[in-house]
Amino acid sequence: MRPDLPNQGLYALLAISSLILLLSLYFFGTQSPGSPAGQWAATFGAIALLVPLVFSLLKRSGYSASPPFWFVAHVLIASLGAWFIMLHAAGGDWFSPPGIVLLLMMFLLVQGVLLRASISERFSGLFARNSIVQGFAKPEALDKRALGEIIKAKQTLLASLDPAEAEALFSPTLRHWLIHPALSLRYQALANKEAAMVGARQSAGVLLAWSRRIHMLAALLFYLGLLAHIIVVLFFAGYAAGDGDIGWWYITDWGRGTH
Repeated sequence: MRPDLPNQGLYALLAISSLILLLSLYFFGTQSPGSPAGQWAATFGAIALLVPLVFSLLKRSGYSASPPFWFVAHVLIASLGAWFIMLHAAGGDWFSPPGIVLLLMMFLLVQGVLLRASISERFSGLFARNSIVQGFAKPEALDKRALGEIIKAKQTLLASLDPAEAEALFSPTLRHWLIHPALSLRYQALANKEAAMVGARQSAGVLLAWSRRIHMLAALLFYLGLLAHIIVVLFFAGYAAGDGDIGWWYITDWGRGTH
């Protein structure tokens, strides 16, 4: 049976996340993020938040046997990780660099639910249209000859990039980018040019075309921020603590006295 997470479940997770945030601020707002409980919450949360990263890598590598399963795992475990991070950060300074990372996490949670539950339905409606009666917004002056040359160039590249794949269904995955970066870049450039010629992005609209890219960019910034935060509190604990005591477990206190 194909795993699925209905929209009602996504909205329920978003409501639970909002409730946990409010409860965390109320009950843990006076507790330091570096306290023992705060450190354990941060540890569990950071580990759980690695699952969406694994999902993204598997999805783009072409090695995922069941993308729907990994999507459900991505949503559920990421929500769990976000709850732990909320407990950890409730008593922290939200207007600091770590606070920005926290806000990025909350943005990803809300935008991800809306992207999957609302915008994805509009994508389904877009691709379910009859291409003749109500189909994609066809450009007034479509150069069919130029389009054919692009498709032929894609087929030629694909013969070297991945001969077993069909041009009409293929897009470079992470595996292709790692093994054949130059060919993947050339193929993607041709695919983008083809999409522009047939008006694919125009038919999808600005919101549909850019919402997923925004989600991926926000996720990248979040993981970079999370990594930077972990490095600072573990190795530059003296800098993170400022003039105060280091109240959390750390490896080195580099940065002490540099304020």
